[in-house]
Amino acid sequence: MPIDKLKNASNNHSLSSLTKDNVSSLKPRFDALTDELQLHRAHGAKVIDCPQCSYPAAIEEQGFAPIYFSHCLVCRTKVRFIKMNCTCGTSSIYDGAQFKSCKECANPFSFVDVVKQNEPKVCGEELPEHYEGALAQCHVCRKSQDSVFQFDEQWLCLNCLEEHRAPGCCEECSTVQTGDLEDSFETGCMVCAGRVSWD
Repeated sequence: MPIDKLKNASNNHSLSSLTKDNVSSLKPRFDALTDELQLHRAHGAKVIDCPQCSYPAAIEEQGFAPIYFSHCLVCRTKVRFIKMNCTCGTSSIYDGAQFKSCKECANPFSFVDVVKQNEPKVCGEELPEHYEGALAQCHVCRKSQDSVFQFDEQWLCLNCLEEHRAPGCCEECSTVQTGDLEDSFETGCMVCAGRVSWD
């Protein structure tokens, strides 16, 4: 069992952390899943190594490009991620939070790396390096930097991997962002307090 993978593993949705002892204690559960995992494979499911516990027991599903989901039958961890290829030749995952670097060489993945490898629609006929800047701020993770890109018909924050409708512009401060901006002139947005603050 590749326990050393745990040094780069963090949980996305389920367990807060797993130690080497925790992972070892999951071995009986993994062994008991042999028939169930084989049944999943027989029905066409893709079974991958779990990013959290490293057991080959996570069912992978494709979301809208470039999003994938995995659900581990051993540790119950659910992960939303983007597949990445590192310059060292290793395939890794990126989720903008816990998994942001190569699992082999620890080389960090930037927004630009994700954009270049996954070709969002905004790149069009141009080379991805011409579109290194994100197009909007995300109202979910509320980071100060722009992190929202358009992929196919969807808008995706590369910081939290939250899907969005097309972003809008605050009527008061003109910040381009996701979320409901219908009354932003009066009530403001994630950046400003709106006209109400003038009173």
